[in-house]
Amino acid sequence: MKRLIALIALVFVTLAASPAFCAEEIDRIVAIVGSRVITLSELQTEMAPALADIQQRYRGDDLAAASDRLKRASLNNIVDRCVQLQEAKLEGIEVTDEEVNNAIDDIMKRNKMDMKGFKAALASEGYEFDDYKKSLAEQLTVMRLVSRAVKSRVSLKDADITDYYNRNRDKFSQAASVRIANISFPAQAGNMEAALKNAEDARKQILAGTPFEEMAAKCTGEPNAAKTCVLGTFSKGELSTDIEALAFKMNAGDISEPIKGDKGYQLIKVMEKSAASTRTLEEARSQIVEELSSKQAESLFADWIQELRKRTYVEVRN
Repeated sequence: MKRLIALIALVFVTLAASPAFCAEEIDRIVAIVGSRVITLSELQTEMAPALADIQQRYRGDDLAAASDRLKRASLNNIVDRCVQLQEAKLEGIEVTDEEVNNAIDDIMKRNKMDMKGFKAALASEGYEFDDYKKSLAEQLTVMRLVSRAVKSRVSLKDADITDYYNRNRDKFSQAASVRIANISFPAQAGNMEAALKNAEDARKQILAGTPFEEMAAKCTGEPNAAKTCVLGTFSKGELSTDIEALAFKMNAGDISEPIKGDKGYQLIKVMEKSAASTRTLEEARSQIVEELSSKQAESLFADWIQELRKRTYVEVRN
């Protein structure tokens, strides 16, 4: 069911766990945000997914420190969410049942489930469907508020985009590369002459029309060699000096002459070849806009959420 929860996360859904998550100290108040009370059980629910992970990764003092960091971060997340929901109410932002149901339909389509299967999947993870719907409505509300208050304020100048492109040309450059395959002809009992003859004979058959991959399987006696003979895609500096010098001179589809090694010979084939290239500013513009907009939105959001906190009564209890 982890795949289901991951898909839900893609549409900004944070599930609320079953009220039975923790019976111990369930009514203890850990924070007050405006008129909203945050309980220990709610905090533990927020912590639960990440807590299970750190309990696997840490022990002793390290676990205690990691748990404490998670507790503070989780409480901050809840406080921020409460502050935003209260601001959304003041702004008159509401999400209708129809919008929530449409979002659920979209999630089910992504996961190829009907309602019965979806509810069963949630139940198997310990989630109540009604709690899930409430959480989804809250997330959609927050998304709408953030879009209005933060994303609408994101503004980029052409000069900023050009400057970013000029300072980060490497991001938009692609080095020359070759995709190669090889067939090895080891010198049995040190007989290099026989290995050379085998390589030459194989090359003649390939040039006569025998597929390179088929010849690899035939020469090695391993059927899987038809797949494993492809070594991969390499840029300059990633291959041995002699192979690199040869491969980058060859054209796509070319078969090399036998190449001598310490323990035999090999043939290489250039499967694909790509020249070095750099995307133009216009070709890279959409990527740059996305990166700069995201960075600016994060900064605006941080300032905005702090301003909301200043305007809201927040009391955190130990």
